[in-house]
Amino acid sequence: MVDVDEAAPADIVDRLLWRDAQTMLGRHNTADRRGNCVWCGWSWPCSARRLAERADAVSRRPWREAWTLRHDLNSLPAAMTDRGRNHHHRRYAD
Repeated sequence: MVDVDEAAPADIVDRLLWRDAQTMLGRHNTADRRGNCVWCGWSWPCSARRLAERADAVSRRPWREAWTLRHDLNSLPAAMTDRGRNHHHRRYAD
């Protein structure tokens, strides 16, 4: 069985990496008035945002580059990627 994501652009080589990048880009999308990421509270652009931007670009490249970046993405702490949580979390309260 082949899983085809109709929402992914045609030039995507690694759809899973692209989908993970889009999720992280959506969470770490802007800075607050203090210049910190609205999702994790780190200085904007946070490391998760930069990694997500890299993942988005690499998802269009040959699979060897995507494989390496997927390992980097999976190495992030769960607090940065929000693995296993269903609610919005900030590092610091306002």
